[in-house]
Amino acid sequence: MDLILRDPPYLQVAIDVIDLSKAVKIANAVAISEKVIIEAGTPLIKSVGIDSVRIFSQMFPNNIIFADMKTMDVGALEVEMALSAGAKIVSVLGAADEQTIIESSKKAKELGGEVQVDMISVLDPLNRAKKVRELGVNIVGLHAGIDQQLGKRLRGVDFIPLVKELKKEIDDIKISVAGGIKPDEAKKLAEAGTDIIVAGSFITNSKEPREATKLFLKELGINP
Repeated sequence: MDLILRDPPYLQVAIDVIDLSKAVKIANAVAISEKVIIEAGTPLIKSVGIDSVRIFSQMFPNNIIFADMKTMDVGALEVEMALSAGAKIVSVLGAADEQTIIESSKKAKELGGEVQVDMISVLDPLNRAKKVRELGVNIVGLHAGIDQQLGKRLRGVDFIPLVKELKKEIDDIKISVAGGIKPDEAKKLAEAGTDIIVAGSFITNSKEPREATKLFLKELGINP
């Protein structure tokens, strides 16, 4: 894992659009540092296919490519698809069967990548994180989904206490946090122990995605 996440924190930009040309335009704007992880979002992969991952990996060889597959079954196969296309990290749902998580993680390591277990809607993320770490997973994602954010019910910054608790309970786990995060919240998340801060609409809906990315990087102490 150290070969992939060598020096946290990282900024991950979730490109959750369905048009490939728009996705490439955004990716080109945000790939201003090796500390930016470029995410082929679930809507993009469902709309365009795994080619979106392949195109990102070919265009941005110096950036980690994250494939947000949200795998629930046939884990080894879906992980192989994503990593063979150039991704380095692939998401598998925390609600998936343990054997799916085991096979996903095993296949990822065989191919030189990592699985991130996404805890979206998992009712007990702390204990689930402990379990998946026992299963060989190195990265967990605390994720307030877009629908969950409606009505301000849950946002990424709300996970700060859980991040601290996870780091205390599992000192060798890497943590990603996603969910409506703003630049001024990124530093707070990093200080709490978050390794990957995921930004989405603040950057992708901006008229100047590059400048929006710089705001996040500045908060994280990263020079683009």
